[in-house]
Amino acid sequence: MPGFVLEPGGGTAFGFHGSLARIKASSQDTLGQLAVVESVYPPGLAVHVHVHDGEDEMFYVIAGELAGTCGDDTWAARPGSFVFVPRDTPHSFAVTSEEPAIALVITGPPRLDRQIAARAEPPPEF
Repeated sequence: MPGFVLEPGGGTAFGFHGSLARIKASSQDTLGQLAVVESVYPPGLAVHVHVHDGEDEMFYVIAGELAGTCGDDTWAARPGSFVFVPRDTPHSFAVTSEEPAIALVITGPPRLDRQIAARAEPPPEF
């Protein structure tokens, strides 16, 4: 498996439930260990409570602000914040800033990257 470098804006881009999802490292790239997706969430976007069966999800917030739930807990995240959502845990989030929120979303073992690619939604422009 070769290493690689992506320039800014690099990676395959898709739309995913109103967000822009740019796959930086897929499950194929990492031999099924993890996936990294740069996600751009527009202001006002809210993601309902859902569960990732067997998949941990992590957010590293780069810009904007998010607020969410993880089980019975609530959280708020601003640039530099890291959020860990354990597999099989109900969670949700919403953009609380007036500008788009940008986060690196890391999943493992990865499934989300394949769901994004399978939907093959065109990337939104905002």
